[in-house]
Order: sequence, then structure tokens, then C-alpha cells
Amino acid sequence: MFRVTIWSADDAFATPLEEPLQRGGLQVQRVPSTEDWTPDPAASPDVLVMDWRDAVPRARVDAFEAWPDSLRLAVIRPHGMSELDPSHQLDDFAVAPLREAELVVRVQLVLWRHGRAVGRSTLSAGDLLLDVSNYQVFEGGRALTLTFKEFELLRFLMTHTQQVFTRETLLNRVWGYNYYGGSRTVDVHIRRLRSKLEARGRTYIETVRNVGYRFALPLR
Repeated sequence: MFRVTIWSADDAFATPLEEPLQRGGLQVQRVPSTEDWTPDPAASPDVLVMDWRDAVPRARVDAFEAWPDSLRLAVIRPHGMSELDPSHQLDDFAVAPLREAELVVRVQLVLWRHGRAVGRSTLSAGDLLLDVSNYQVFEGGRALTLTFKEFELLRFLMTHTQQVFTRETLLNRVWGYNYYGGSRTVDVHIRRLRSKLEARGRTYIETVRNVGYRFALPLR
């Protein structure tokens, strides 16, 4: 289980984040962002979520040199973006106000980009995240509501990314050989999936003319 440490003195910021991260399969702890606190080298987390919504003294950022292997994700206010500096060595940042689901996705993406994720429990491509174990889907930080067959169809396409499948093959592989519905069933489910996944204009599922469908992006 991967460990996430939330670095914040603000209960209103930190407390709502703990349960969603735990539901995402992460072990969560919290440490105070106070001047007199220093990290224990033996307690190094996989991801450090930094409450950076106010100015953060450089000395407090440097304190985390005791955790050189921890990935750093900062949550900042919009006006604070100008304060970001390459010397801060952040792996990612998010802009407040932050929804809990978005933070979970960002933490998981940071882990994946650095090869620390359990590959078979989650699938990720572009801004799309599919959590196989919890039957959850996020796109751009938004939690999507899919039917069971929509989820299974998306999972099949993502696990065979950039391969083209006919409607008949998709019917057999997703609905089963005993399903007697026609190929229009696939078209209807693909159209519904697209309306949910591609609301922000990004293409995930492509139509291959006179053949069928494929998932367009490589997995991370």
C-alpha cells in the first residue's frame, strides 16, 4: 500500500481529503506545517501533499530534504502560481479549491508517472483514470457515473488500447456469446460512453470506418 502524507495545519483543508485517499487504496497520515516540525527520515511517504495555499518559506520546503524519495504535490491558490519555482522540485501541483476526487486522481497519476503504481488495479490514459477494483472512473478530475456494461466496455477497450474491434467482437467479448442483441447495442453504448468521457473535447474512443472501434490513446 502506498503512503500519502498531508502537510497542513488546516483541519478544514486536510480532514476532508483523508477518507477519499483511503478509499483509493492509500495509507494516509498528516503532519503539521509548523516552523518547529521536522520530518522523521524513517517516515518517508510515497507522496507528500503540501498545503501551499499561502506563502511557504523556503526553509520549510527544504526541511523535506529528509524525504528525498517522496514525490511532492502542492495545492496552491490561483494567485500563488507565480510563486512556483523549479528549485521547489515539485512533481505536480493543483489549484485550490480542490475537489477530493481530483486529488485522489492526481496522487495516483503522480505514482504512475514514476512507476510506483500497481498496474492491474488501475488504468490511465490522458486525463482518464479507471479504477478496476472500485469500479470508479475519473476524467480530468471529474467522477463519472457509468453503467456496468459501459464500464466493462471501456475496460476492455483500454486493456487492448489502439487495437480495432468489430461490433461483433465487442458483443462477444463484453456481452458474451449467449447475448442475442444486434450490433446497434455496441453503437448505443459507445455513443453514451463518448458523451460522458469526451465532454471536455478530448477523444478517447475512435470509430474506424467500416470496421469498428478502438481506444485511441496509449496507457500510461
